[in-house]
Amino acid sequence: MKKSIGDNMIPKGWSFEQGLELIKKAGFDGVDLWIGEVPWFQMETTDTAVFQLRRAVENAGLVVSNVSNSLHWKYPFSSPDPKTREYAVRITVREIETAVLLGCEAILIVPGLVTRDILYTDAYKRTVEGVQQAAPLAARAKIKIGCEPNTCYQQFLLSPREFSGFLDDVGSPYVGAHLDTANAHDLGYAEQWIEILGPRITQVHMRDTVFKRGHCDEDTTAIALFLGDNNWPAIRAAMKKVEYDGWLVAEPIPRYHCARDQQFYDVSVSLDRFISGRL
Repeated sequence: MKKSIGDNMIPKGWSFEQGLELIKKAGFDGVDLWIGEVPWFQMETTDTAVFQLRRAVENAGLVVSNVSNSLHWKYPFSSPDPKTREYAVRITVREIETAVLLGCEAILIVPGLVTRDILYTDAYKRTVEGVQQAAPLAARAKIKIGCEPNTCYQQFLLSPREFSGFLDDVGSPYVGAHLDTANAHDLGYAEQWIEILGPRITQVHMRDTVFKRGHCDEDTTAIALFLGDNNWPAIRAAMKKVEYDGWLVAEPIPRYHCARDQQFYDVSVSLDRFISGRL
């Protein structure tokens, strides 16, 4: 397994190149690029500029592990507005296009959201249809689309078996699950999601979580690795059982209030312990 961390973790005021230098010094193998969340990588960023990002990553001795986005929270596949759904597909298409330019093998998307105004059945149908629109391009490009389960925020696809059924309905080997080890805490356990989804896992976000805590950004369930309630030996055993040997993408939340660069080193060391199995 290899270690990566998102460029959205680079401290504000730092340049992309400064952030890459820190990521390399902290011991990571790759960087996860977040379209729409950092100034250097937006939907409007040209192909030439995207390729320059790849050059900067390679010059730092790293590779791009993944292209991610948080835009689907604002533009969900499940929206009742056809134009919003169309843009959700466009976001995914642009992620695939840039993944090719950046030389990585996978992207992350947020599948549909259920709200008081978006019925579950409608969300399911619209999301399946939206992801199906992008799947042929992913297949031609040989880029895996990783749909991230996030039960506490999405109120959608609430169990690993339901998530498997969703992937069955999408019906493409190039659409899988980008698992987050903190996101299953409401209704299940990360190790069980890993065992059930198995080879359908594209990549894994590494976070710990505290059970029975609120879900708003100011009172997040997330916490530093090994400080929460996740059963990390069981998670490691589940990955070994399903023979997962892909990227472990650090998503440390909450962020350090001070010494922001130190968080990169601390997370990197924790991931080393996880990979080695010394838990």
